[in-house]
Amino acid sequence: MIPKARADLFHRFLETGRTSPAIFSCQISALRADYVVKLRGGMERPNGSLCELYASMLAKYFDVLVPDPAIILIENDLAEAVAAAVNHSRHADIIRKSVGLNFGSLFTTNISSWPVDEHVPAVMQEDAARIFAFDALIQNPDRHFANPNLGICGDQLIVFDHELAFSFLSAIFPASEPWNIAAEDYLGNHVFARSLRGTRCPQDLLERLRNLSDAQIQEFAEQIPESWDTDGLSTIEAHLRLMREHAEEFAEEVTKRLA
Repeated sequence: MIPKARADLFHRFLETGRTSPAIFSCQISALRADYVVKLRGGMERPNGSLCELYASMLAKYFDVLVPDPAIILIENDLAEAVAAAVNHSRHADIIRKSVGLNFGSLFTTNISSWPVDEHVPAVMQEDAARIFAFDALIQNPDRHFANPNLGICGDQLIVFDHELAFSFLSAIFPASEPWNIAAEDYLGNHVFARSLRGTRCPQDLLERLRNLSDAQIQEFAEQIPESWDTDGLSTIEAHLRLMREHAEEFAEEVTKRLA
């Protein structure tokens, strides 16, 4: 289950990020933790929160490391206090528009940014290939050379920021065969596109895609707050079922792209 937390202390807006995420201390039952909150009022897409949470749940299913997700409640009194305290009219507007439930991810301090076009050490190559395949699966164009949205902690790769994932939701003419990724230009700009030559699609990702059950898809759907824009949810589910049916073909396409 995705935890739900109440934000009760504002720390700061982050200097990086197009959508002005902010760090809040939050209360979950008897525990307190700091979360990076992707405020709904700053999202570029109406369904941005849906995409963030669904991608995080899928990442965990496919054994791709992400900061622990949560659903963060921002109450009106806190929003007004933050708006009055910040010396930035856009931030004040964003926080006022974010009263209610927002997507959050656990704030961690021991993650370093991935250097652009960095060589991938042998110990990380399978995880990097899994991330490449995962981004192809969810049609995420936003993990590229100029904006990796990727961190490193020891030998572990950690992904974040999936607001622009499921890009087929915005496509005028979505691909009829989404498992065929040969013509997907964004994958040529993927942060790992040049550093994984000769790597195959990880077998475990293929197996997990084959075994993605309707019950698991339903479990994902039940975690999405009803108050969010969920118009794209059924389209995401249909996409995953289609990709499941063509899992072997998709894995072959990933391997070809990395050849």
